[in-house]
Amino acid sequence: MKWLKSGATILVLAMPSYAQAASPEELVGRPMIAAEAGATAGRGPVGARFPAGEARRALRPSMPLGQFAGALAGLKPDARAATRGPREAEIYRKASPAVVLVVSGEGVGSGVLVGADGKIVTNLHVVGPAPEVGVVFKPAVEGAEITKADLRLAKVVKRDGPADLALLQVDDVPAGVAPLPIAGVDELQIGADVHAIGHPGGGQWIYTRGVVSQIRRNYQWAFDDSSHQATVVQTQTPINPGNSGGPLLDDQGRVVGINSFLAEGEGLNYAVSGDDVKAFLAREGDRGALPAPVSDDAGTAACEGEVVGFWRKKDPPGDATFMDLDCDGEGDAVFFEPDDESEPFDVRVDVDGDGDVDTVLIDEDRDGAPDMGLYDVDDDPGPDLVGYFKDGEDEPYLWERYVPEEDE
Repeated sequence: MKWLKSGATILVLAMPSYAQAASPEELVGRPMIAAEAGATAGRGPVGARFPAGEARRALRPSMPLGQFAGALAGLKPDARAATRGPREAEIYRKASPAVVLVVSGEGVGSGVLVGADGKIVTNLHVVGPAPEVGVVFKPAVEGAEITKADLRLAKVVKRDGPADLALLQVDDVPAGVAPLPIAGVDELQIGADVHAIGHPGGGQWIYTRGVVSQIRRNYQWAFDDSSHQATVVQTQTPINPGNSGGPLLDDQGRVVGINSFLAEGEGLNYAVSGDDVKAFLAREGDRGALPAPVSDDAGTAACEGEVVGFWRKKDPPGDATFMDLDCDGEGDAVFFEPDDESEPFDVRVDVDGDGDVDTVLIDEDRDGAPDMGLYDVDDDPGPDLVGYFKDGEDEPYLWERYVPEEDE
């Protein structure tokens, strides 16, 4: 496979800026907390439904730990140990003791120890409005049953609405359990391996591995009646309800993100970045929630792009349309339609505003939806990643490293 097929020769764009667009409506964030015991789990777009009424109430300050015990009944031990290689097993061995189970009136989620004094970071949507939640540290014996005796009370000491983060405090940490260091996105490469440990689907300290698909700065997402904005790490690492609040780890076992939400489609998972976690820990006091998202019904419509100009291309022959995707008055993409109907449509986009094409979306069957994307993520000539799309989806469901035709 060449950088572009014959009908899709790359054009260098001559415009100065492209602002990363907010997440499209199809990629509205979804929380990833598992349903409490007694709830019916359903995949749907999120993968969990929560019990109504009394089980969803806000926790009172004096609520005893026994109120959390019922949520432990459905937990299952980690059944994936045999799938881990030596490197993955070592990452799991070192990091998993610092990953906690979080139990609240909102459901079951994950958290990670970031301070030797008992400070734990999780998602705000995991704890909800509760002043206190239950936490469980990993048993010394792998796969041991979790009981009420393993529960610790944790106070919710700080909240960050925009970044969907919460800070918990426990009075004591089990002997030998060390906090995990936090790393920023500048130390993370697109295509790098990343690892997650959490409690998806009632699982107990489940390990999964994937790759970094993209880093999205100042990304906006929403779920229910809350709106959020932070730098996020987009990853293929398999995560599901129950992973919320747990760590996304690099190969050094550092926390590079807090697994927070997923989007419609496969492999579209997002973690609030380590940079935002560091800023949250350094910030004094709470940070209030962003205004609730406004629907298009209220008169707010997303920018759909504007045509800047047209021209006729000779080699290969076809029509090119210059587009302003983010409606800032400057062109940042070219749509090309070859005259040869056997050749694909393509859209070439200058993502970072340096005047060069960074992303090429290819529509093989000319149905108006991308089938494949080529992505330059390190600013050298040519693409680094290939993404494959399913019909009607706006982000790839599968990513592969790009291999030039001559190297195949």
